Amino acid sequence: MLALGLLLLVPIAMWLAQALALRAAGLPGHWRIGTTDLPAPLRRVNRIVTKAAFAAVLLLYPLLRGDSPWTYYAGFFPWGPRALDLLHGAAAAILYLALLYLAWMLTDNVRFEIRHDARRLAKRLAGVPFTALLIALVEELLFRAVLLANLLEALEPRWALPIGALVFAAAHYVRRVKRYWTFPGHLALGTLLCLAFFWTGALWLPLGLHAGGVLVLMAVRPFARYTGPAWLVGASIFPYAGAVGIVALALLTINVWLTHGGGT
Repeated sequence: MLALGLLLLVPIAMWLAQALALRAAGLPGHWRIGTTDLPAPLRRVNRIVTKAAFAAVLLLYPLLRGDSPWTYYAGFFPWGPRALDLLHGAAAAILYLALLYLAWMLTDNVRFEIRHDARRLAKRLAGVPFTALLIALVEELLFRAVLLANLLEALEPRWALPIGALVFAAAHYVRRVKRYWTFPGHLALGTLLCLAFFWTGALWLPLGLHAGGVLVLMAVRPFARYTGPAWLVGASIFPYAGAVGIVALALLTINVWLTHGGGT
């Protein structure tokens, strides 16, 4: 499958860039992808290579199919009533996360406090909407418009959807991370986004769900301090990883099915 093959080249490019950076810094090489031991300038170079690899996949995939990138990706954003799914998805994700945080706050599992000065806080929050939309757009193009769309062309949905969700979740652990027990949460999130794409045949709904979730998590992060157990409230960067968060994702998936997938 073309899309999966192209995506597999990304971690290879990341590893090669890391190996060259480590050698340039006079440090020993290692197999695990993670640049915390590199000097800051070389870490920036490594991040640029990673972003360039993602951009290359987005450009090459439609070209290898004989399409222009604009024509190919525009097909996943049909104009008209379907475009409102972007707002529906964002509203649903924001509502579910708001209810989660409210429940945790009332039970003293999360506490909110101002931890930065006003200028720094305003600067940090100002870029949140743009960053949330950008992150969601890039990931939806890669994992739904490229990967899942290609999987659905080659496989039955019962195989394509789980593979799409699994690859999406695994991609968040290609780099060395502090926590691996959060994987089920990413798998549940990937399942929601893959089903949203499958049920609507467009990117509006999964993009809204994804961007709304990232928006809340980034906006809350400077204020939230998690006091509850990790198995309940998840990790600070991904509260959906806890037991309650996974249940919330399952309920949100059911909600999306009732409103968008009932006839599929």
